[in-house]
Amino acid sequence: MHIDKIKVNNFKNYISAEVRFSNKINFLFGNNGAGKTNLLDAIYYLSYGKSAINNFDSDNILTEKSFFKIEGDYSNKISYKCTYEEPNIKKIFENNDKYSKLKDHLGKIPLVFINPYDINLIRNYSNERRRFFDQLLSQIDKNYLDNLIAYNRLIKQRNAYLKSLSSIENLDRNHLKVYDEKLIKLNYYIHEFRREESKKFGKTFNKISSELNNSKDNFTILYSSNFNEKMGHEVFEKYLEKDFYTKKTNIGIHNDDYIFKMNNKLIKRIGSQGQQKIFIISLKLSEFYLLKEKLLITPIILLDDIFHKLDDIKIKILINYVLKDEFSQIFISDSIEDRLNEIKKIIKQVKIINIDKGKINEE
Repeated sequence: MHIDKIKVNNFKNYISAEVRFSNKINFLFGNNGAGKTNLLDAIYYLSYGKSAINNFDSDNILTEKSFFKIEGDYSNKISYKCTYEEPNIKKIFENNDKYSKLKDHLGKIPLVFINPYDINLIRNYSNERRRFFDQLLSQIDKNYLDNLIAYNRLIKQRNAYLKSLSSIENLDRNHLKVYDEKLIKLNYYIHEFRREESKKFGKTFNKISSELNNSKDNFTILYSSNFNEKMGHEVFEKYLEKDFYTKKTNIGIHNDDYIFKMNNKLIKRIGSQGQQKIFIISLKLSEFYLLKEKLLITPIILLDDIFHKLDDIKIKILINYVLKDEFSQIFISDSIEDRLNEIKKIIKQVKIINIDKGKINEE
């Protein structure tokens, strides 16, 4: 699948813009702050119904405006539209038919976005790594998505009950048991699914990282959980007092993590910026292959400022890698003119899109 055309209104620094894309390589060129990342984020928004960068939809509205709109035409002859109006009205359409639930749109337009903010997957807390894998797994299995939504709802309700208690003597164990019985079943399912899929993902990741990494460094991903299939009500009983005083549920898959290592040590502690970047690129390309395999659709790839922190050898390896036949539509953004000239030499058929302060010019 590829996107043929996009139209944006009042999105970030774009008042109004329309651009057609090549179904192969698109190179977005412009100075820092011109709007390259914003255009890529608009393409991302059409796939996921949210920004890859801003947590709040209102932050994507052009200054002094009250709404934004993004429209895209795709190679399967289907058009998608996302609109947002203040204070909090978001709508997503497929061929002018509005989705009743955002989750029904997930997986329709598979896309992988590699951007500088992805380094937070390595450096920040476990919730960001869980969010990455949950978004991926939710696209390939709707049962997983439904169970995850149900689980998060129950955890929120259980924690709200714990916060409502002024003393542990007021705690109703039978009331909590109702939550716990449902949570145990959902824990079993989600834990097993994550464990099995992380094994498959890890094999693909190991292969890609070894191809992209021109050194002997060994990258690995380990799934870590404080829940296992042998746990039952007794575990929740054991942690009940701690749950009361911390006002949260301490056992369960909502605490899971994916441990990123290099040479059996945490990469965030020993990895250089270049090594961490290759780790992230390998992670996201593994996402590409899993989506392609499960959805039987070739995802769009967005590469934002992808060459920063990479040496010339790694840049050459990466360019040759993404030129493989198994990839389809690719977007690359950069601000260095020499790199643009090199890309033109290597890639004969590339569409250049010049961007300057929210204005777009196509070559």
